[in-house]
Amino acid sequence: MQASNVSSPVSMVATGEAFTLAASAARTAGANGTAVGGLSWVRRLVVLLSITASAADAGDTLDVYVDVSLDGSNWLNAIHFTQQAGNGSAAKEWAVLDPSAPGTSVVAATSDAASGAVRPSLCGPYVRARWAIVDSGDGDQSHTFSVTAWGQG
Repeated sequence: MQASNVSSPVSMVATGEAFTLAASAARTAGANGTAVGGLSWVRRLVVLLSITASAADAGDTLDVYVDVSLDGSNWLNAIHFTQQAGNGSAAKEWAVLDPSAPGTSVVAATSDAASGAVRPSLCGPYVRARWAIVDSGDGDQSHTFSVTAWGQG
C-alpha cells in the first residue's frame, strides 16, 4: 500500500539501488526529507550522512535521523547520527540497517535512538530522513548536509 506522502517506488535492481533522502542544501530549521516507498525488496540499507558545513555557533546543534515505516504513516526511528555542533567540521558518517540479526530485546518505539546509535534490526518498505536544528539564541544556525542511501536486495 503506497501512502500519499511518499515518492514513487524505487525499482528493484538485483545489485541494489541508490536514492536520496535529503539533497545537499544549507538548512536552518528542522524538517522531514523526502520519504521513499516501494522498498519491500530491500534486505540491507546503507545510509550516508555527509555534512559539508556547519557555519554557526558552538551552541547550535544538528541532529539527523533516519526513520522507517511499515505503512508510510507510522514512523519508527532506526538511526540517529552523532549530533553536530554549530561550529563543527565537515564530517561523514554511515550506518547499516540489516534485520538478519534482529537482536534479543525489545526497543521502545516511542523514543528516538540516542545520538550516535543505530537500531540495525529495523527495516521497512518506507524510509525517510528527518532532522532537528537548534539555535543557541542569536538566529544564525546553518548546516549544509545530505543523506543518501543504498538499498540491497
